[in-house]
Amino acid sequence: MDTGTTATPARGTRPRNRRELILAAARELFYRRGYANVAMSDIAEAVAIGPSALYRHFRGKQELLHAVVDEAVDSCLGGLFHAPAGDLDALVGSFAASSLGRRELGVLWQREARHLPAEQHAELAGRVHAARTVLVEQLTAHRPELDPARAELLAWSVLGIAVSIGYQHVELPGPQYRALLATLMRRIGTADLPAVGDRPVEGPADAPALTHRSRRESLLSAATGLFAQRGYAVVSLEETGAAVGIAGPSIYHHFASKTEILATALNRSAERLYLDVSEVLTASPDAAGALSLLVRRYAEFALAHRHLVALIVTETEHLPEEEQARIRQVQRDYIEEWLHLLRTVHPTMPAEEARVRVQAVLTVVNDVARTPRLRGRPGLGAGLHRLGCDLLDVETC
Repeated sequence: MDTGTTATPARGTRPRNRRELILAAARELFYRRGYANVAMSDIAEAVAIGPSALYRHFRGKQELLHAVVDEAVDSCLGGLFHAPAGDLDALVGSFAASSLGRRELGVLWQREARHLPAEQHAELAGRVHAARTVLVEQLTAHRPELDPARAELLAWSVLGIAVSIGYQHVELPGPQYRALLATLMRRIGTADLPAVGDRPVEGPADAPALTHRSRRESLLSAATGLFAQRGYAVVSLEETGAAVGIAGPSIYHHFASKTEILATALNRSAERLYLDVSEVLTASPDAAGALSLLVRRYAEFALAHRHLVALIVTETEHLPEEEQARIRQVQRDYIEEWLHLLRTVHPTMPAEEARVRVQAVLTVVNDVARTPRLRGRPGLGAGLHRLGCDLLDVETC
């Protein structure tokens, strides 16, 4: 499978495609390590040039990030714009191929693009929304009976399939991988959804009437929201303290560091998800029923705790190495519970396919829960439950 990586040129040579080599190296480093953990010198070393030569192509790391994300958006989403109107098979085939060509896009967009200036981020977001609009139009042309609310949920979910491949490292032969992604995208596009509201209903999650009496819990809640909205790296302790009406240094009465706040939030999410697994296994008569209930419970969790979901997706890399490894192992163990149930239901399903399907469900739910246009719409949880079960090929209950 083509991963988009390029061989490092010999030091001292001047390849004609040096700019493309720099973009490929930066894309891989930002994807693997995170923008905040990559220096321009790392990128220069990856393409065997000195820093001064790198700066002749890009004035700084932020400009390079914009070029990387800009190219990835064009390459990945380009597959949506060439299919004949209403031809779902052509659409998902083309989009599956372009998604695999830039499988890093989901991580680059969701985790790294927020480091860009607001104007550049808004322009890129406009292109993502344009892709969503094309998907809505294509799905509606294929299924004229779709109302706008269902069509929009399906469109965002198809995009979620493309995003999901950046969050797992399954290696399959290119044609097999494209066929699997196209199958999953088609399952979304043909799903029979329950009724979904066309606008969010404001509720307690948007403006809570009650708050924690515990100062420690108030700090944890405020920090979780700030980290999710703006990114852990740019939020200061002073801002976190101000959110609950205390001075920044007073936080040390409750947490030893900003890192401890992040670790506490991520541990809370892991504990909650594992509690759900235990309750699901106790309540379910068989693996199929357990999978269906696990999808429902995960959708409920993500819709109720979108900020925790954001931390899981985007902020784990900021933990110290040992704590990061522990959290990632817990996350892998959680996914293994899904995989075990899925392969119990479908014993002949290859392990790689099962992993792709499970990650697709989790990413679709995560992305919908974090999308302001969709969040809070009546019927959204039931719709996500149906989509998740369709992707896993299990009956809903």
